[in-house]
Amino acid sequence: MILIVLTCSNYVRATVQVPDYLYYNGKKLTLHTSWGHPSPLQTYYYQNNLGYPFTMLGTANYRGHVATWEIVDDKLFLKEILVRDSVFVPQKYGVKSQNDEHNRGNSVFADWFCGMITCQENKNSYFFYVRYGEVKTSDTFSEKDFKKIRKISAKDTTNHELMRKYFTLVLNDNYVSYYFRLNEEDNVFINGQKGRFTNKIGNSPLLEFYSNDHMKFPYNWENFEKNGAPNCTWSVVDNKVYLDQVQLYSGTSFFKMRKDSVDLINLFEDNVVNNKVFADWLNGVYRIKYGKEKVDAIFPAFKEFTPTEYVYLRIKDGVIEELYTVPSDFNFRNIPEDIDPKLKQILDEFR
Repeated sequence: MILIVLTCSNYVRATVQVPDYLYYNGKKLTLHTSWGHPSPLQTYYYQNNLGYPFTMLGTANYRGHVATWEIVDDKLFLKEILVRDSVFVPQKYGVKSQNDEHNRGNSVFADWFCGMITCQENKNSYFFYVRYGEVKTSDTFSEKDFKKIRKISAKDTTNHELMRKYFTLVLNDNYVSYYFRLNEEDNVFINGQKGRFTNKIGNSPLLEFYSNDHMKFPYNWENFEKNGAPNCTWSVVDNKVYLDQVQLYSGTSFFKMRKDSVDLINLFEDNVVNNKVFADWLNGVYRIKYGKEKVDAIFPAFKEFTPTEYVYLRIKDGVIEELYTVPSDFNFRNIPEDIDPKLKQILDEFR
């Protein structure tokens, strides 16, 4: 058995974020949030392709809120949302569960959430693995546990409790790495130009093939052999959008990023024609950014991008029906009254 090297000690250093809170077994835990560990409330808007209703409150609170959660009978619930000094019920921000029969008063069953939750209380760390709101596994780690895992070797494979905790940390690493790389923009080639292609929530449009359900994407964090956030290359021919290439991005360092290629046949089987897949699942409004790109001098894994113009597209069943170009200095906050009403509608929808 090959033991995987944990990367949790190599996470990128950034401003520590104000935590969410979680009530569990009579304890109030601080719930860790970061670029790679979004609050479960953030994922609600991403996965439902909804506009994000919060604005940044400062460098220590990019997500714009503090949520309070509770676990009852192995189910995760959203109790309330704090914005600045005001407390709101989840319904205020349109949060609802797919199956509300499990709701507890104003507390909403978080059945949209799949992923890892990490919490802290004094010197103990708590890890919960949640699938569609149901807590599937939970582990408590002491400082002694972390020391043992840092020294783990092949001879420890018979220690079942230690190995379970080890794989909990591997799963957490995979999850953090996935979300850390999730908003890397795709590339698209249209009319001989290369641009950056994204949907309104900033994820790869490939995930729409899976209804924005990351658990349906076969290379998500549960895949221990090969996983990563999808990053794609697309092309447009005769107003039809095609998927040309899929890569998996992973790693949590600003200095390097792992890239693994995925054969389109593994994802689309017989739908691959001439090494392309017609993206007939694309529906809605999308954006292409054209501009100048160069490697960041400080963080080589990232590329500095200066937009020169934006293209907004309305796509139906993979076919471009409308296309509008606006300059990079376009004032999106004060849209001119004489603008084409169809363009205005697209801009409104993209927000």
